[in-house]
Amino acid sequence: MSKKSSIVLLIFLVMGLSGGLVALHPESPGSPAAYAAAAQESVTAKEAPASTWSAPDQVAALERAMETVPFVDTVKDECKLCRQMRLREMGLGTKDITHNYFVINNPIINKVEDHYGPVRFMHSKHAAQVKDCAVCHHYRPLAEDASETTRCSACHQDAFRPDHPERIGLKAAYHQQCMECHREMNQGPVDCIGCHDKNAPDHKDKIQLTANATPFQVTAECLRCHKDAGQDMLQTAHWRLRGPSPYTLDHRKEVEIGKSTIATNNF
Repeated sequence: MSKKSSIVLLIFLVMGLSGGLVALHPESPGSPAAYAAAAQESVTAKEAPASTWSAPDQVAALERAMETVPFVDTVKDECKLCRQMRLREMGLGTKDITHNYFVINNPIINKVEDHYGPVRFMHSKHAAQVKDCAVCHHYRPLAEDASETTRCSACHQDAFRPDHPERIGLKAAYHQQCMECHREMNQGPVDCIGCHDKNAPDHKDKIQLTANATPFQVTAECLRCHKDAGQDMLQTAHWRLRGPSPYTLDHRKEVEIGKSTIATNNF
């Protein structure tokens, strides 16, 4: 063995004894397998979709809206003025509000019909403007430990309840309370779509179209149910526009723009 080979062998031997050439376990940190796993985790993290953000107040309000509370059978018998004075003497006001925001929606109403979306109700804003809790919370349960501001659905539930025919249903209670107050104060909406969004029906079982329907077929299918909307469309400026327009190529005088003529999207 040459002198040079002996020196190289000695160096390797020393490094091995001192730990310089330690064989790495396949799963130990720094091993090729560990680097590969880390790289894969990085790629997976980038590909994974970010969680969808949702407003905590909205989520909490929607959960409260779906709650069905026990029915209040008996309420405290007191006149409206007596109740107003008693609540004022108690100092009950906006500082005592637990939930500032509500979504007015309830399974009691939805089990009968559900044509409109829920109403967003700013509780604190209304309370600060009205300055009288008894306007909405006009009764309280008879039990002494009951809340003075029990929610509407505790006293008003199903309409035409045989054991309490004097109480209107929850839907009527909401509408009567809100709309009458809006009319009296001349503030706030008093019609359906002023408070609600319409629940659009699911069209997947209503539409009858082939897989590769043409634009003409799509329009005809829409008009099959929405005839009035089609007639209204024919009276709009978008449909009746007939040029000429200074914005067309070379300021041509031909009437070629607008859905009523030969526009490219005339379907």
